[in-house]
Amino acid sequence: EATAELGWTRAQFSSGRIPYFAMTALGGLAAGHWTVRFGARPVLVTGALALAGALALLSRMQTLTAFWVAQALYGVFMAGLGDVAIAGVLTAWVARGRGAAMGFVYAASNVAGFFVPQVFARGTEAHGWRATLIAMGAAGAAAILPFAWIAGQRAPGQELAHAARANATNAPALELREALRTRSFWLLLFAIVAFFFFFLGMNDAFVSFLRDQGMSRVDAAAYYGFAVGAGGVSKLLAGVLGDFLHPKATLIADYALLTLASALLLALPSQPVLIAFLVVYGFAIAARDIVYPLAISFAFGERTMPAIYGAVMMGLGVAGPLGSYFASRVRDVTGSYEPAFASFA
Repeated sequence: EATAELGWTRAQFSSGRIPYFAMTALGGLAAGHWTVRFGARPVLVTGALALAGALALLSRMQTLTAFWVAQALYGVFMAGLGDVAIAGVLTAWVARGRGAAMGFVYAASNVAGFFVPQVFARGTEAHGWRATLIAMGAAGAAAILPFAWIAGQRAPGQELAHAARANATNAPALELREALRTRSFWLLLFAIVAFFFFFLGMNDAFVSFLRDQGMSRVDAAAYYGFAVGAGGVSKLLAGVLGDFLHPKATLIADYALLTLASALLLALPSQPVLIAFLVVYGFAIAARDIVYPLAISFAFGERTMPAIYGAVMMGLGVAGPLGSYFASRVRDVTGSYEPAFASFA
């Protein structure tokens, strides 16, 4: 509806991903550093305010420039209340059962991913997309700010020290500059680039691929929603397993499932394979949110985990636009997403 009203092409609308991913990546790096140095409160509060500002600007935008600025602000929100900052808070607060705690908290994003689009669709039908964005921004900030203030009130250094004493597998904490000289950092960075290249390429292509096969938009979206729902369950399971298995084992298992999902892509759109793909893909994609901070804590120590995790997440800024562009470009040139799927596999 917004693109039709503003007279934009799909390509112009998709261009908003560039500032979004750039600010998410750079903001994640800053969020990790600030969480270690100043605590979580300023990071979380900034993220909540950025959400309100981004949606307010989106509700008033008339130009592509305003859209880009709003997307950059939304990237700040995702960095301030994303994987890096929340993992830092949970690492600070929870010593035992940390994986289960992460699974429980991160599963909330899947719940939001299910309900928010429906709320937005209904609000748009009743009041228009501009008024709905303003209301959602105000409601989101009002709901998040109290959490941000409370969750950031403890001194992270003290809590992380407690967590380190309680964690039998704790590694000596490395500063970011020391971590950059290790093989583990660059392997984890490569893995995150590969992950987001695949994930975001699939994220853009999946519904369109099913529609190319003759499926209705409603049914295709419902299948994608099924994968999001499976992800919520997987975060809880991955968190529980992460408390009992070695962090390296959980990371390897998650990427093995991701590899299996990429192989199943080659047999789509067969109905039985489609269901199997959605279950495996949804599980593997969502579980990464849990296994990655656990692996980074194990490799580099709890105290500096947010800063190192933020640096690793810089890979999102590279892989995010490239994965989406790659899948779309292959579709434009060949008339099919299948060569892109084969490349992913």
